[in-house]
This record gives sequence, structure tokens and C-alpha cells, in this order.
Amino acid sequence: MVFIFGRSIPSRTLALFAFFAVALLITAVFTQGQISLWCMLSIGLFNSIMWSNIFTLAIAGLGKYTSQGSSLLVMMILGGALLPPIQGFCADKFGIQWSFLVPVLSYLYLAFYGLKGYKSKQLINEQNG
Repeated sequence: MVFIFGRSIPSRTLALFAFFAVALLITAVFTQGQISLWCMLSIGLFNSIMWSNIFTLAIAGLGKYTSQGSSLLVMMILGGALLPPIQGFCADKFGIQWSFLVPVLSYLYLAFYGLKGYKSKQLINEQNG
């Protein structure tokens, strides 16, 4: 159903899946037990689709620099290194459940990137520059 609303447009699909992840995280924070558990597990499904869309949007239009851009993109995945300590700090201060509001900020940024932040641009060819 979400793919129908995304209309096979990577930026729109990214934004929709990010909003679904936000909704699941907020539901997990404000509920307990099985509902919270299944919401947290469901986020992985949306993440698996979002990564391919992020990658597609990030390397679009790089031309002959696509291989360099894709390798830099993979090397610059800082969210996995920076967010866990921040979330751990919040878990110590506010509780584990409330700490899951930290990733909400990341998913909101991904939604912004999908809706407004991504702009398709072609690199200027060196011969024409």
C-alpha cells in the first residue's frame, strides 16, 4: 500500500517510510508489551527499503563520479556511530523507552530529505566546465 502512494519515486517512498518509522517509534514509546515490541521490530522492514532509496538519491547524477560517491557514502555513515551513545545517554537520564525519541529526529530528517532536501542535479562535465 505504501508503495502505491510512493508511486515508485525514491524520494517520495523514502519520506513515506520515514514517517511510518516515526509513527512506529512514537507508538512504541507510548505503549508497552506486545504492541511496543512489534512496533520496534517493524521498523526494520521500513529501514531495509529506506537504505536503498537513500543510496539511489545520493548517487543520482554523479556520472563518472558514481563509484567515488558511492564509496564515500558508505564510509560516511555516521548515524550508526553517533546515535547509539546519544541514545544511551538519554536512556540513562530519561529511561530506555523515552530514549527512542532520539531516532525519531533522524527519521524526521530522512522525511525532510525525501520531500524537500533532495534535489536532482547533474554534475557539470569537466570538458564543458
